[in-house]
Amino acid sequence: MRTKKINAVLGLLAICILLAHSLYQVAAYILFIYNPLVTRILGWATAAVVSLHAVIGMSMLMFMHDGGDVTTYPRANLRTILQRASALGIMVMLVLHVKSYDILTSGTPGLIAAELIQLLFFSAVFTHIGTSFSNAFVTLGLIQNMDRKKTVDRATWIICAVLWAVTVIVIGRTYIALASMS
Repeated sequence: MRTKKINAVLGLLAICILLAHSLYQVAAYILFIYNPLVTRILGWATAAVVSLHAVIGMSMLMFMHDGGDVTTYPRANLRTILQRASALGIMVMLVLHVKSYDILTSGTPGLIAAELIQLLFFSAVFTHIGTSFSNAFVTLGLIQNMDRKKTVDRATWIICAVLWAVTVIVIGRTYIALASMS
């Protein structure tokens, strides 16, 4: 149980750093400013905490047999399936997300690819947050009432949907502007 609590804290820390990174990037794109030091510090801090969170999570699934068989009752386990699929999506798309500017500047096919990469990456990120946020509080013993958990879930999904839309729209418009400058 201690490992689960450590991973829950890392997940919440990752969400906080990720939101700082995302909000900074959105503001930078809207204002058309770029500070590579801030971007790198927030990006690498996010990647470090998320990586540690992922390693501990995968270790719990593989070595502590904490996963269970979610495929037996897929409808009942849809949330867990989405949580794991989105985690895998983040891991797969992270390298492409980091390289998206280089892909963007490679021409029109690069613009389309970079837009698609960001859409998929942020879809995975906000889906993972939506499926995981309240679970972390349950693991830490901060939410014990399931009605309260449902309320937190609804609020989390609304916030994630708004942040996803803002992020995808702002990045998409900025990428189109950057591509037209090349």
